[in-house]
Amino acid sequence: MLNGDPMNIDDSQKKFEELSTIWISDKKTMETEQDVRFQVINRMLTEVLGWPHTNIKTESHTESGYIDYLLSYKERNRLVIEAKRAQKILINTVNSRVSNYLIGGAALKSASDGIKQARNYCADTGVQFAGLTSGFEWIGFLAVRPDGKPPNIGKAIVFPDLNALKDNFALFYDLFSLEGILDHRYKVRINEAEGLQISQIEVLNSAVELSQIVLRSKSALAADLERVYRGFFSSMSGDNDPEMLAKCFVESKESREADLSLQKITQNLLNRIEVLSSGQATELQTQIRDAIETNRGEFVLIIGNKGAGKSTFIDRFFRLILDKPLRDRCVILRIDLADSNGDATKIVSWLTDKLRVTLEQELFQGSTPSYEELQGVFIKEYDRWRHGERKYLYENDKGNFKIQFGEWMAELATNKPDKYVPALLNHAVTARKLMPCLVFDNTDHFPQEFQESVFQFGQAIFRTTFSFIICPITDRTIWQLSKSGPLQSYETNALYLPVPSTKDVISKRINFIREKTTDEKDNARSYFLSKGIRLKVDDISAFARCIEDLLVNEDYIARMIGWLSNHDIRRSLHIAQRIIISPVIKIDDLVKLYLSGRHRPISKIRVEQALIQGDYTFFNIQQSDYILNLFAINPDTITTPLLKLSILQLLRDKEFAVNDPTRSYISVNDIFNYFEATSVQLTTIKKHLIDLLQFRLIEPYNPTDMDIYEEQQVRITHSGQIHWEFVFGRDHLTYMTSMSVVTPIRDNGVVSHIQQMMKTHLDINSWKEIAATFVEYLLQQDETFMTLPTVSTYDSQRRFRKELSTRWKHGFYRRA
Repeated sequence: MLNGDPMNIDDSQKKFEELSTIWISDKKTMETEQDVRFQVINRMLTEVLGWPHTNIKTESHTESGYIDYLLSYKERNRLVIEAKRAQKILINTVNSRVSNYLIGGAALKSASDGIKQARNYCADTGVQFAGLTSGFEWIGFLAVRPDGKPPNIGKAIVFPDLNALKDNFALFYDLFSLEGILDHRYKVRINEAEGLQISQIEVLNSAVELSQIVLRSKSALAADLERVYRGFFSSMSGDNDPEMLAKCFVESKESREADLSLQKITQNLLNRIEVLSSGQATELQTQIRDAIETNRGEFVLIIGNKGAGKSTFIDRFFRLILDKPLRDRCVILRIDLADSNGDATKIVSWLTDKLRVTLEQELFQGSTPSYEELQGVFIKEYDRWRHGERKYLYENDKGNFKIQFGEWMAELATNKPDKYVPALLNHAVTARKLMPCLVFDNTDHFPQEFQESVFQFGQAIFRTTFSFIICPITDRTIWQLSKSGPLQSYETNALYLPVPSTKDVISKRINFIREKTTDEKDNARSYFLSKGIRLKVDDISAFARCIEDLLVNEDYIARMIGWLSNHDIRRSLHIAQRIIISPVIKIDDLVKLYLSGRHRPISKIRVEQALIQGDYTFFNIQQSDYILNLFAINPDTITTPLLKLSILQLLRDKEFAVNDPTRSYISVNDIFNYFEATSVQLTTIKKHLIDLLQFRLIEPYNPTDMDIYEEQQVRITHSGQIHWEFVFGRDHLTYMTSMSVVTPIRDNGVVSHIQQMMKTHLDINSWKEIAATFVEYLLQQDETFMTLPTVSTYDSQRRFRKELSTRWKHGFYRRA
């Protein structure tokens, strides 16, 4: 969320302990307010509490006067600090412990003027929370109360000295740090000081406890079929099977155009080298040097959604699409950024070192380059030494000359890779007649700052070395970078790669399996054995037909998988795997039916059960990466179990109200404001937003920024829409019945009632009754914990609650 690495509480405490020793020893020398501000408060705010200097304004003028410190973040005022000199007594008590005092009470009589000043400044600047300090005494209080009460009857949290602060550092950090202010922890702490314990933990119970959810057993055939699926469907890579990669890639008009464009670019660049290679050796060096200065290769961006198969497309292009004569004249250098630690401040050195290792492997047959090979790389420098500065050493002691030159090359490779790597790249072009093709893969998995660093690193190579550079990037990221980033300064070629449908991806792989099963018997058997699959070819063929019927011929199931994955191919294949290999489906029985010539369609209910339960007897949240329990609440923040649905409803309203997808985002602050009016605490709203974001039911404006903070912009995803459909869709029963029995709830009477119903013979009507009981509980709890304002802004919230009641308590789900 913050620029760079945000300070954490442990680092802050360590820094405070280091500085407080200095402050205490120097206190007597601090005679004026300016002394205290310069020596203590400034350093406390920046070095201990994490406020950047650029976010602190001093002596800002308001109608009430000049503010000592106005702290802001993302163009919003956050905190006011009023400073007093060190010798000023603010607390009229000898109590040396942290305490909570009435703002208008006797203990803070000496602080009353300072508190009044800070309160006026807060009113002028729209800030709720303020601090009053002498550098050694710290007082935190709500200057503007949201509950309509006069500030004087509220409590202030008081640290009488630095020792009290040290003993209660977590409390101090929550009140005044940048992290704590942005997280509104001061509200939680003030509430606690005033007697509201919002962190009270309540015991929740479910009809089926987590310990009762166990793995289902699988037959030997089912386990073998799982191996078939993993071999052909789980992997996006063709590392071990280039043929599969070629035949299973889902081509589109755009991908074919991209193939052609990349091939033309490669041919054009290699032609430049070929034209230059016809002259004399001395002329060649001059011409190539000129070419490097004037013809600077190509920089290509492969644009597509996350999961569109950008990496697969590039891998397939160099392996299978690019003509072999051209491919043989390229040195392909693939740098996988997923292997980095994501530190933008260190990525340049990481890239340089990674490129050095990759170049040596490609240019020197995977081994360490010999002295003679390195001498060839640095022949120009070698000749300079021999004829220039070290001429007489070369003539009188050639052995020592070579040793010194070797040490120079070693120093370059080890300590100056930024000089060594360009030398290897230029050697590939000038001496080997090879074109360096650099692929910076998976860059789009990281924040914008990181991506910009990688982009600029590639541009630095591109501007100095004849090369072909490819950088896959998401469509949203390129849009952001083009508005404020290095893309504004550099020219690039851009090729778009659309996301293929889940149905097409799976269909391609099924056709590939069929193709292999129709080969000559020995060839087919040999192929599958090479992949560790020992099943009979007929079993594999029948398995492929089962998958086709389940995932390809049923449009609804393919759509459900695609939406749950947000059209990410890898995630789609994993979700499909969860369904296919779930014991709920009984894929081994289906295969046997196909082999016997019979066909039995699988109901949507069983498919949804397989999706939700996976390998377990009931839904297991600990083993689910794609399905979220929308009704689960935290035992330490009891709230309405409909809060997640309420958030999704708000985001649905926004999406349906606009035509431009880029305008369908809502700021987290607006979500806070919307639900704060319904009596829900901000900390609770934030926790539920985090759950929705982690399970990808909502997405941030910046796809790499996975934090929840006020300025963050979010919108509902396809996964969020399909979850909504699970609750309200007419043909969906399984999701609600599954959550009915595993959701921890507050009413033990409802738990017991559901458990009693589960002991009877469970038919579809019994499950509907269980779901109806659960929904009745949800609506009762919602009335207790959420109060919807009567204004029209909340009409859609009322409508979906009415629809929930109609569908489950009184509607078609209650009818047999």
